Amino acid sequence: MFFETTIDKRSKKAMIDFLAGHYRYNTMNGWNHSTSYAHCIKVNKLGLTSEQSNAAYDMLQTDFWNEIDEPIADFTSEMSGSYTIGTNGRSNGYLVLYKSEYELTGFKSYCRTCGQRNFKLVHDAAKSADHAFIEAYVFRNGGCWVDAIYLAEPAIAAIELSDEEKLSMVQSAKLACKDATIGNKCGACGTEGEHGRVNYTRPQKRLSVSGKNVDQNEDFSEWSLPELRNRVELVRRFDQACDEIRDNFIGLISTCKVVEEVVMIPKTVKRIECCHAS
Repeated sequence: MFFETTIDKRSKKAMIDFLAGHYRYNTMNGWNHSTSYAHCIKVNKLGLTSEQSNAAYDMLQTDFWNEIDEPIADFTSEMSGSYTIGTNGRSNGYLVLYKSEYELTGFKSYCRTCGQRNFKLVHDAAKSADHAFIEAYVFRNGGCWVDAIYLAEPAIAAIELSDEEKLSMVQSAKLACKDATIGNKCGACGTEGEHGRVNYTRPQKRLSVSGKNVDQNEDFSEWSLPELRNRVELVRRFDQACDEIRDNFIGLISTCKVVEEVVMIPKTVKRIECCHAS
């Protein structure tokens, strides 16, 4: 354990001292004056050897973060999205505990080719040809007509079904077209069919992170023992996650090296092309 410490959760004083004395840092910029529990993860604060420090400074020149940040996802999942961990500071040299929550994105389908997401479902077409025809008719104008107008349309009136059956199909199509499209053509890349849009199997969520303070200027003496224990467990779990990130970073610099390579980047330019008279 580097950041994590052992706390006697039978002692109210020990828990208060732990929470009140924990290192803190800004949740956003200094101007918002909001702070939360934090740890400094600058290279010179990680307890590294001289050799490890040299390797660490080399690693900082690469996009290494995705290689070591899995403990953040684990922590956020354990907290059911109520808390997460983020970096802050001009050089992202601090890990900070943030309040957060999951929010529905509203996306209901996505393209299997380009990944473009869509706020509408892919509607399952009706099995019968007559029903599918009425659905397509309603979808084409967004279901904006009153029911009687659809029934009076020559193409629909010619269908050999009772008005009650056709009315039921019109009404169900009007409801469906508010939230769906017929066909699965992607509006971005144009792909449809087997590689076009498909519905998500579960509601899509994103994590919304708050810059509000966590326990800033809190008077823990007024907290009950269960409340203190719960908060200590949260902060210790945060400390543990920070330790795991540190361990991952040390593992990375111990097993990987930074190599330099030249990458050719295509660039589109405009030039002058003149036609000269012969």
